[in-house]
This record gives sequence, structure tokens and C-alpha cells, in this order.
Amino acid sequence: MNMPVFEHTICSLHSLVNNEAEPLQKISHLIKYDPGLYFSLLQDINSSTKRGEITSISQAISLVGAAGIENHILKQDHFLGEEYLLLWSYAAMAGEAAARINDIVGIAEEEEAFFCGMMSCIGILLMARKHPAYTKILEVLLKLTLRDKIFIENRLFKTNQLEELNKTLVAPELYKNLTVQLVEIFGDERKGEFIYPSKLSSAYKSFQLMQLMNISEVAARVLLFPSVTEAQEKIRELAVRYFRIPETAMEELLAGILERFEDVCGEFNVERLSRDIIEKAGSYSSFSGITFLTKSDALTNALDSIFRANNEGKNIFIYGEPGVGKRLLAIALHHRPDNPRLLKPFISVFCSALDNETLEIELFGAKGGFRGLDEHKGILELAHEGTVLLKDIDKIPLIQQDRLAEVFCKDEFYKVGSMQPAFFDVRFIMTSQKNIFEEAKNGMFSEKLLRVLKPLSICIPPLRERREDIEFIAGGIIQKYGLDLTDKALLLGLREYYENHAFPENLHDLKRLLFYLSVKHRLES
Repeated sequence: MNMPVFEHTICSLHSLVNNEAEPLQKISHLIKYDPGLYFSLLQDINSSTKRGEITSISQAISLVGAAGIENHILKQDHFLGEEYLLLWSYAAMAGEAAARINDIVGIAEEEEAFFCGMMSCIGILLMARKHPAYTKILEVLLKLTLRDKIFIENRLFKTNQLEELNKTLVAPELYKNLTVQLVEIFGDERKGEFIYPSKLSSAYKSFQLMQLMNISEVAARVLLFPSVTEAQEKIRELAVRYFRIPETAMEELLAGILERFEDVCGEFNVERLSRDIIEKAGSYSSFSGITFLTKSDALTNALDSIFRANNEGKNIFIYGEPGVGKRLLAIALHHRPDNPRLLKPFISVFCSALDNETLEIELFGAKGGFRGLDEHKGILELAHEGTVLLKDIDKIPLIQQDRLAEVFCKDEFYKVGSMQPAFFDVRFIMTSQKNIFEEAKNGMFSEKLLRVLKPLSICIPPLRERREDIEFIAGGIIQKYGLDLTDKALLLGLREYYENHAFPENLHDLKRLLFYLSVKHRLES
């Protein structure tokens, strides 16, 4: 089957396969950077062989040789030029992210991991092949999560990239299982709750690869669109939740992906692209300039108290519904110029992603050699004199909360497996969907921990209770993402919508609405 392929990769590959001195290994290495070519080659090989389980380019080349690869390249007739280099960069970075994380956790073969990292890009190419107008909205869609892409695709095209991928992919079982799981979890018309496969089942490897694909897409967004600050936090959360990779390792991981991307751009003679992207991506680890603004008088008064507490270095607790801006406020508090710990570390702990033992190792660190553990610096040590954000603090089990209260009241801790105490000095910001003061009254949160931390609390109301903020926030989103929404009639219609819609998911609903209207306008213009 023919798929859209990138002109610059095909040109480089064609010269290689015509050069008998070039090893097949190099050809195999470079083919994987063109998701359309990679996908169509696996499709053809698996359709024409009885085995139907060829999962990598290396296996495919061993079957058909250089001549077969050359014939496949010559059959391509849908070329994507320079205007699609952003999509190619996204695919290459997602593939590299998957391969690098796979090196750490050992889920699959390197090429299998790389292919899964690019699965969403293959779905995008299938959509572009079926709906040529899709290419008009590519740049906007790449900034969104997979779930939001699916939402918009369904409403504009009556299908989505996962459905097209599921219909088109013939084999092997590893990738078929992956696409089925993606549809079950991210599909717009989900039939019910996804049943997580047993670790002993044949579907478990596909499930792990799906997690790998998810975090790899986030990595690509972090590097290509550094202003998308929610992606910067999401990659750290997924690294801990899925793969037990500490947040402190993320900067090195992202830097490695960028370095490899620069090399690949050289191999395909698009060095200018790598220079432009790497210069922009240099700010991927920076949250500077983040502010939390409101037009609500009640919220402004509450914030004034929190800002004073922040200036005094006090612990702070932020709560509210999902999507109200708890993460944004926490980051903004750290980056206020009057924060006495501004120039010190700011590290997040995703409490819902950690079990009891892992939480202790993440917070306190581990002594090398204990139970086979490597020497590991904990967050309390790394964040010394800085700030620790305990995200979803209510997700820590009660017993563990009491244990943390004992540690925090002494300002010292023991690394896991160590007999020597270490001292720490950190300020805590905590977030939760629930009011932990009320939870403590009902025995659902540790009163000891509250007494030790003594946080000043603030509730961020949902958008439906502060409608004066909605248009104000929407304007910031439109400007930040460069959304093409300037039509006066449309903006007037939006004002009425802002006044009446419930916004059950708060900022997420608002952002998805604005992106949908922006891409719809692009298609119609």
C-alpha cells in the first residue's frame, strides 16, 4: 500500500540502496525515520508472507534484501515536501524518545519501540491520505494530546487516526493489540472501562508499548513546543507512573533526544531544521514567566493571602476540581520574584503514581547495594533549600502520611537502607482535588501530617463559579497557541457560550473548544 512519505528521506534512501558499498544495516537504520515508508513496508511484507509477524525493518530487509527495499521505495508516489518537516520532526523525536526509554526499561526490541513511538504519526498520515484538507490543521493538532486530537478529528472528519490505523493495520499481532487498546482507551465512542491486561497475558507487551507511545508523544511536544507547559509536567508524571524514571533524570533524557535528532538531521541533509528546532527547544525545562491571573474579586483576595504566605516561605495547600489551574498556581508561586526560594530547586512528586516503597525511595533516596538498589538521591536531598510540590497529596496512603509526618517534624530522614541521618530544608506546596482539612475531620487524611506542615490553603473555584475569568483566560490561550480566532461574530458567540456552558472539565474544556474552533476555521478558510 502507498502512504505519504517524506521527500528528503526518500532521496537519501534511494542513493543508499543504489550504492552496493552501503551496508543494509545503515539502510535499515534510516528507513525507520520515515513513518509512512516504515508502515507500508511492514504492511507489504506481512501481507505477502504466511508468517505475518514481521515487526521490524531489520527482519523485513533480511527477507527481501536491498533490491526488494529499492523496489518498495520506487513504488512511492505521494511525497511530502519541506512544509511537512514539522511533522517529520515530531515523528523522529517521538521515535527516539520511545527507543531511549525502552533502553532503560527493556520492553521490546529497539525497532519495535521506535515504531510504536511513531504510531500516532502514522495515524496522522492515514488521515492526510484519506482527507487531503487534514494537512491544513496539522501544525495545530500536533500541540494537542491524543485524546484531544481524537475529539477534533471525529467532529470534523467523522473518523479519527486510531480508527484509520485499526482498519488499515493488517499485522502483526503485537501492533494490532496496541491499536485495539488505543481505541478502547482514547476512542471517542468508548464502550466502557478499559480492562488492563494481566502481566502474564500476550496483550501485556502491547499495553507497555502503548504507555511508551503515550510518553513519547509528550516528549515530542515538550521539545517542539516548549511553551506548552502542561506537557513539561506530564512527561515527568508519566515517566514516574509508567516506568519509575525519576523526574530528575528527565532533563538528561530530553537532551539526549535532541542530540540524536541533530545527528539524524545531518544524515538526511536538513541541518537547518535541527538548528532552528534545537534553538527553540533550549527552553524546554524552563517555567519562567508563568503567572496566575484572575478577574474574580473573591479569588484575588484569596490569592493575596497566599502570595504573602509564599513570600514568608510557608507551606501552601491548593485544592479544587480537575483543570482549574492548581498546577499553574503552584508553578507561578515558585517563580514569583518575592519567593525567597526562587533560585533554588523546584521538584514535583506525583503521589498518585507511587506505591509505598517507591514513594520512600523517591523522597528519601536509597543507599547503594541495599536489596540490590543503586545509589539513588532522593527528592528531599535534591530539593534542599528549595520547594517540593506534592501533587495529589491525598493519594498517599494514611499509614504513609503518618510516617511522613514523623520525618518532616524532625527535618531529617534516612535513605532507604542507610543508618546515617540526612538533614533537609524544603518548603512544600501541596495540591489535591479534595479539601484535606475536611478529609482529616472524617479520618481520611492524617491530622499529624497537617499539624506538622501547617499549610495555608486556597480553593480555586471551577470556571462556572467565576465566569468573569473565562473570556480573559480564553484570550490568553488564543495568544499563547497562536490560534486563528479573530472574527468578531465568532467572539460574540463565544461570550454567550462562556456565560451558559457548564465547563465540567474546566480549563481542559475551554482549551479543547478553542482549538476545535481554530482548526474548523482553518479548514473553512
